Amino acid sequence: MGRMWRVVVFALFGAGLACGQTPEETGLSPEVLNLAKAKLRMEENLERLPNYTCTQTTERSRRNAANRRFQLIDTLRLEVAISNGKELYAWPGSRKFEDRELTDMVSGGAIGTGAFGSHARSVFLSNTAKFDFEGQQLVNGKEVLTYRYSVPQMFSGYTIRVGKDRAIVGYFGRVFIDPKTLDLVRLEVNASEIDPILQLKEASTMMDYSRVKIGESDFLLPLGSELSMVDIDGGESRNRMQLSACRQYSGESTISFEEPTTTESVAAPKAVSKMELPGGLLLDARLDAPIDLVKGAVGDPFTATVFNDAKLKGKVIVPKGAIIRGRVNRLQSTVGVSQAVYLGLEFVSVDFPGAEADLAAFLETALLSAGRNGNVASPDHNVDEGAIIVGVAVRQIPKGSMLKLRVEAAVTGGRK
Repeated sequence: MGRMWRVVVFALFGAGLACGQTPEETGLSPEVLNLAKAKLRMEENLERLPNYTCTQTTERSRRNAANRRFQLIDTLRLEVAISNGKELYAWPGSRKFEDRELTDMVSGGAIGTGAFGSHARSVFLSNTAKFDFEGQQLVNGKEVLTYRYSVPQMFSGYTIRVGKDRAIVGYFGRVFIDPKTLDLVRLEVNASEIDPILQLKEASTMMDYSRVKIGESDFLLPLGSELSMVDIDGGESRNRMQLSACRQYSGESTISFEEPTTTESVAAPKAVSKMELPGGLLLDARLDAPIDLVKGAVGDPFTATVFNDAKLKGKVIVPKGAIIRGRVNRLQSTVGVSQAVYLGLEFVSVDFPGAEADLAAFLETALLSAGRNGNVASPDHNVDEGAIIVGVAVRQIPKGSMLKLRVEAAVTGGRK
């Protein structure tokens, strides 16, 4: 059955249901009827799906050959928002989502988008996919209906980016449908017609779907996803992603995590001046809470409190009690003879009553405990812009650990 004929079949079937016609009266085969009903059900789910945001946790692993074991590179934690079918990302604790590519936020390693919105819309709503029934099989212990589909490159909008290179690819895969509810259980997406400029042999994504309550209704969401990319040399990168804490939001161009104001009268907020910090300024601070090296992830926010007035030429620039805000930008365990954990900290801002400033600073020294006999870690400024290197037996950087920062230069724009 050709692609155009299939489109006509689904259009007629949808019109028949709208007019009250029973599936049996259409004269179509059961597998075509089930797929058509599943497509209509998925379309309804996607069209009424509210704008929502979730916490996305991604474990990134790599192996150099198919016969080698995967080694964990790092774990990323981000906030992902689905707004009118588009994916937006932000670091946890950020005040708003930025409309920019995820690859511009996350450095190093493989990263992918589309798993939590775009792929399903392309397969089920675009009418470019050609489907064929494969039969029934077990997925996660459940018997499901299996359909194979394909979309040629000329009809595709699937873009893969590797470094600075990007190309549109075709794609194919399978959809797995619950025969009782006609809900999508799993969606597979495999790249085809891959441009040689990407230097990829394979690229595939698998998403597992489940019903989730958002607001007052249940919706079908892809709570788990696995991305695999195999390069032409046989090396493979694997990302395993999970969504959690999904909730509905309302907004227009930006999404704020700040608490909404009530209708009651409240005092007008005090004016806060934006200041610039001079390069070379030293900041002494203590961590306000531990940084978990075992369960933590890249993107986790942290705060530290300045415990000495930071002065320049006798003038207090940043007073004692100011709050430094930052995020973990590297958390990686090495393997081999010399095992260690590399912890990278990115400092984002500093604020105190009446003033705030963007912060670009590097870590000079770190005293990794609050006691007098704490272990001094001298950050290696030749490794990942000053990563703290500690033994693998260290499970956390304790609360109260002291950090000495040196401001690199004045920051004149907002940091993303």
